[in-house]
Amino acid sequence: MNTLRSILRLALLCLVLGSGSGFAATPSLAAGRQHWAFQPLRHALPPAVTNAAWARNDVDRFILATLEAKGLRPSPEASRQTLIRRVTFDLIGLPPTPEEVESFVRDTSPQAWERVVDRLLASPHYGERWGRHWLDLARYADSSGFHNDLDRPHAWRYRDYVIRSFNEDKPYARFIAEQLAGDEVPGADEETLVATGFCRNGPSNDDNMGNNKEQYRLDELDDVIATTSTVFLGLTVGCARCHDHKHDPITSADYYSLLAVFNGTVKRGVPKESDEKDKAKEVVKLQALIETKAKVPPTYLLRRGSLQNKGPEVPPAAPLVLVSNPLRFPEPETDAKSSGRRRTLAEWIAAPENPLTWRVLANRIWQHHFGRGLVATPSNFGFNGARPTHPELLDYLAARLASDGGRWKPLHKLLLMSATYRQASQPNELGQRIDPENAFLWRASRQRLEAEALRDSILAVSGKLNPQLGGPGIKPRIRADLLTASQRNKWPVLTSEGPAQWRRSVYIYAKRQLLMPMMELFDAPTTTDSCAERMQSVVPTQALVLMNDEFVEDHAGFLALRAVAEAGEHLSHVIERMQSLALAKPAGPERLKQAVAFVEAREAVYAKVPSPTNLPRQRALTDLAHVMFNSSEFIYIE
Repeated sequence: MNTLRSILRLALLCLVLGSGSGFAATPSLAAGRQHWAFQPLRHALPPAVTNAAWARNDVDRFILATLEAKGLRPSPEASRQTLIRRVTFDLIGLPPTPEEVESFVRDTSPQAWERVVDRLLASPHYGERWGRHWLDLARYADSSGFHNDLDRPHAWRYRDYVIRSFNEDKPYARFIAEQLAGDEVPGADEETLVATGFCRNGPSNDDNMGNNKEQYRLDELDDVIATTSTVFLGLTVGCARCHDHKHDPITSADYYSLLAVFNGTVKRGVPKESDEKDKAKEVVKLQALIETKAKVPPTYLLRRGSLQNKGPEVPPAAPLVLVSNPLRFPEPETDAKSSGRRRTLAEWIAAPENPLTWRVLANRIWQHHFGRGLVATPSNFGFNGARPTHPELLDYLAARLASDGGRWKPLHKLLLMSATYRQASQPNELGQRIDPENAFLWRASRQRLEAEALRDSILAVSGKLNPQLGGPGIKPRIRADLLTASQRNKWPVLTSEGPAQWRRSVYIYAKRQLLMPMMELFDAPTTTDSCAERMQSVVPTQALVLMNDEFVEDHAGFLALRAVAEAGEHLSHVIERMQSLALAKPAGPERLKQAVAFVEAREAVYAKVPSPTNLPRQRALTDLAHVMFNSSEFIYIE
């Protein structure tokens, strides 16, 4: 089953990357080394521009130079209400409070925007937001998938490790090394072993691996190699398992050389106590990939990926096209606990002079701030990937990242302080005619809230969000008739929810066999493979779930109660408070008039059916809150 999954994944990936006229020959090494993504980072100087007064920093000069060359003009700055809502969702995945909006609108000092950015970057919710982006790449889940979908009771420790790492602004080199070689890094401890969960996050079928356990092990390591190469290097090395890559200068020998790096690893699950008599001994519970000895079994090139068709032995190495000199892997001492190969690979990946790593990371950070990467294929920088729209800017940002020690927060701040980021999102005729896709950033791109941010927003504005950090995954309510699809590792049947379920969505138990319906409908990834870019579908079922889901209905009622409690009984004041909470901006005279009329009309309908539990005003306000949750203004970020 696992072998079949690997074969299907490779076949589908090759079809996606293939051209309509059939596969081309693998590019030569010489041609590969001329590819733009493999070139050293250029020392890109910000270009001269005509409208120099518009630029707030060097990022703007790169963007503006392209706009001026294309005959485009940047858009005006967005309103202050729009800006604080945009950046708050961007950095922490939650809406700003009315008080935060009002404070920023009233603060006319030149440092007002910078103070907002610094406050958000320092928030513990930053790690929850940006850690979620990384969990997409790491194909994180709390269950194994396949038929039995076994529980992984300690997978959440990796999720919490990621969130902590983002909040600490851990240097990227260390972040990479801990995830690939957490047992080999200096100061290795339980935390770094947990980090190797990156290599264990993929689907597994441990209780049904068949008779060929070695083939099963190779299939699992294929998942590690494929994910490592796409996440850190933006290359689809996994396509070279059965034959030389059809589009990139990656050979099967390159693939099996990477396999040689990981070939000495073993899985560590929940180890038993070594001394049965010592009942007080703490049991360390981990999901890790480690080595226990220095000697690594020989690795052979397997023709067509088959164990029955062994080729020559291959040594550990990085893909040849990416190195001018072969990597020098250590010869460990006989009594060493590991080979040191994974640490060597991680150090090479994160080396400041490795341009691919830093271009890929800079592009990912840009993508999540602006809705689209400078390279539109964030996990494919190969020959079939997109070329950068702003190559000099990409190199400038990559160099900044490397020079800042691989810390993300300085780059966040650079991008957020730019005039480019602060543009309004409204289109104009000139921009639509010349650049309808906004590839050159003449305006901000309107973005829909991701599944987690949408659910978290409903919780936040209703006043019910439980801010507790970390710990085992939560299992919110799912309709009982949907739970029959989950035959094993059952989801509990809940008739109501409370604070235990009202935590942030990053903490929802990720069950591969049964995704949360609301998360799935709003394009949360399936977790089978690394997800570099989520879909943004617009389908009728999204509107239907927002109109009919019990969770949305319940929290519409909570929002109505909260608005009354905070604004008093005066209808206009209640509606104004509700609007400020939900949409982060004042209602305005015409909107307020419409909302008052709506509530009064609904109240009159409910008043015709008197009962001891019937509260016409409360029910009418709940309807208004429900309308707000269903509005484009709530679901989209301008």
